[in-house]
Amino acid sequence: MSQSPFSATLQEALSAHRQGSLTRAIPLYERALAAAPDDAEALSLYGLALVQAGRPAEAERPLKRAVEKEPNKPNFRANLAELYFKVGEDETAIRELKAVTGGHPAYAPAFVRLGHAHVARQELKDAAEVFDTALQLNPRDHATAIILARALAATENYGAAYHVLDHAETIRPDDVEGLKLRLEIARRRRDFPALETLAARLAKVAPDDPAGWRDLAAAFFENGRYSDALIAFERVLTMAPRTAESLSQLASIAINALDFAKAEAALAEAEALSPDDARLLAAKALLLTYQGRKAEAESYCMRCMAADPSFVGVYPQLSLLRNGRLDEEEEAHIRAYSRRADVAPAGRATASFVVAHSLDERGDRDAAFEEYARANGEAAERNRLDQIHYDFAGHSAWTDAIADVFRDAAETGAASYHQGPQPIFIVGLPRCGSTLVESVIAAHSAVHAGGELPMLPNIFNKWMQENHRAGHATLPAADRERLAAAYMRGLPAGIATARFTDKNLLNLEAAGMIAQIFPKAVIINVRRNPVESAFSIWRHDMMKFWAFATTFEDIASRWGLYARLAEHFERALPGRFHTIQYEDFVNVFDVEARKLVALCGLDWEDQCGDFQNARDIAPTLSAIQVREEVSLKGDRASGYGARLDPLRRALEVAGVDIATGALRK
Repeated sequence: MSQSPFSATLQEALSAHRQGSLTRAIPLYERALAAAPDDAEALSLYGLALVQAGRPAEAERPLKRAVEKEPNKPNFRANLAELYFKVGEDETAIRELKAVTGGHPAYAPAFVRLGHAHVARQELKDAAEVFDTALQLNPRDHATAIILARALAATENYGAAYHVLDHAETIRPDDVEGLKLRLEIARRRRDFPALETLAARLAKVAPDDPAGWRDLAAAFFENGRYSDALIAFERVLTMAPRTAESLSQLASIAINALDFAKAEAALAEAEALSPDDARLLAAKALLLTYQGRKAEAESYCMRCMAADPSFVGVYPQLSLLRNGRLDEEEEAHIRAYSRRADVAPAGRATASFVVAHSLDERGDRDAAFEEYARANGEAAERNRLDQIHYDFAGHSAWTDAIADVFRDAAETGAASYHQGPQPIFIVGLPRCGSTLVESVIAAHSAVHAGGELPMLPNIFNKWMQENHRAGHATLPAADRERLAAAYMRGLPAGIATARFTDKNLLNLEAAGMIAQIFPKAVIINVRRNPVESAFSIWRHDMMKFWAFATTFEDIASRWGLYARLAEHFERALPGRFHTIQYEDFVNVFDVEARKLVALCGLDWEDQCGDFQNARDIAPTLSAIQVREEVSLKGDRASGYGARLDPLRRALEVAGVDIATGALRK
C-alpha cells in the first residue's frame, strides 16, 4: 500500500532533520502541516526543528499544541523541554523531563537529556544516576556509556568509571574516545604505568592522533625514560603545531635526555616564535645553568617571573643560582604563593622549599626549620595524591632478597657482554657528593658524562621480580648478553669515548647484576656523613623516586637499608665495589682524586684535578657548585643543633654510624 502525500512529506522532513539539514526540514514540515494541521507528531517535530534553528518564539505554539493533543506521548514532552532549555527556563525543562521519566520509565532519551542537563549544572552525581538508568534501558548505546563513564570519573568514582568503560569496549573495541577517557583518568590519578599502557594502545589504534604520543611521552618522562620520551614527543610535533610552548617542552625533555644540541635548537626556534613564553624562559635558564653561564641563567629566571609570576617551576632555579638568597620582595611573593589554597600541594611544596632556603641563607635557623617542615608536609601530601608512599617493610624485604640472590661475586672471565663503551657506575644516596665524583671522572678525555641514566633500575627490578624466588645467583651467558644489550640501547646517542659514567644512585641495588653483565665495570659507592647528608635530603624537594625524603624517621630507616646493602656488596664484590668517604675525598682531594681515576683503570690527566673548567655542560642541578673550588663548605647540620637530635637518634636506631654513614659494627 503506497504512502499518503502527507506521510511521504513527513518522512522526507524527518530524514532531512536527522541529517542536520534544518533549512530543508522546516519547509517540508510546514508542507506536511498544511495537509494535516492537527497532526501531533508533525507539530512536535516542527517545533523541535524551530528550536534547533534558533527560532524558539515560533516553536512554542506547535510544541505545546502537540502536548495538548497527546499528553501521554513522552517524546512530545521531551521536545517541549528543549524549548524551555533554549529560552533559559532550565528549571521548567527539568521538571518536564522528570515528569516524563516518572510517567514513562522505559523512555531512555528523556533520561539521557536529563543527564546532560545535570552535567551542565555540574550536578554530576545526579547525572551519573540518570545516565546509568539510560544505559540499563539501552545497553548497546555507546555514547551513553561514554558520558556515564565521564560523569563517574568527574566524581572520582574511578572504579565504576572503568567498569562502564569495560562495557563500552564490548560495544566498540579500541574506540578512540573511550581510550582518551581512560587516559584522562590515568592522568588525574597520576597512574603513570597505566598511562604508558593506554597511550601505547591509542598510538597504535590512532597513530596520526597526537594525544596518544603526547601521553606516551609524559609516561616515559615520569618513569625516567627520557630518551624514549624525547622520541615520542618529537612524534607529537610532526602532527601538532610547533608553538613556543610545545618546543619548550621538547627542550625540557631533551635536557633530561642529555641531548643538549636538540634542546638548544628547540629553544632557539621557540624564542623566535614567542620570546616571553614562561616555559621557554625557564627551560633556557636551566640549559644555561648546566652550561655554567650563571648570570645569563639568572637573567632568564627573572624574565620568566616577570612574564608569569605563577610559574612556580622557575623558583628553585633562581634559588639555586643565588645560593638560596632572595631579596625581601621575591621572598614575600614566593611565600604568598606557597600559602595559596588554590595551588596544588606540589606547587606549595616547591615554593616553601625556596622560602626555607632563603631563610637558611640569612641565618634565621628557627624560621628556616619551620619552613622546611611545612615544605615536607606539602611534599608528603603531593606524594599521597600521586599514590607514592615509602614502604619500609617492603623495601627491607627487597633488600634481603637482593643480598640473598647475589651472595657472592660471580667470576665470569668474560671480556664484555656488549660492544661499545664501558660503564662506570656511581651509587649511593642523594646529597652524598656523587656529582663531584662524577665530575672528576668525566673530566678525563676517555670518559663521557652520562649523568643519571634511567635504564638499569627498570631492567633490574623486572628481572628480580621474575627470578628472585628461584634464588638465581649466576646469570646464564645468554641472559647477560640480553640484559647488557637492553641497557646499552638506552644510552644517549653520540658517545664516542671508551668509557661513560652512570650515576643513577638506585643502581646500588643492581650491583650484583652489574658485576655479571658488565664484568669490567667499576662500581663506586659515595658515602657521606649521614647527619649532614640526611638533613640535606630533608632540606630539598626530592624527586618522586625518593619517597622516604619527607621525614627524619623514613630517611634514617632508608639509610640503614642503604648501609646494609653497601656493606654486603663490599664483601660480595671485592675489587669491584669501592666505597669513597666524601669527607676524606674532599679534605685530601689532590691525593684522593688520583686514587679515584686509578680505580677506574685510567691514567691521570690534569684536567681531572681541574674538572671545574673541563666540561662545557654539567648535566646536574649541582652544575653551579661543581664549578667552584672543592671544599666541605662548613657543617650546615651543626647550625641546627638540637633540632636534629631526632634525626641522630633515628639513624642510631637504624644501625648507622653517625660519623661515616656505614653500618655500625
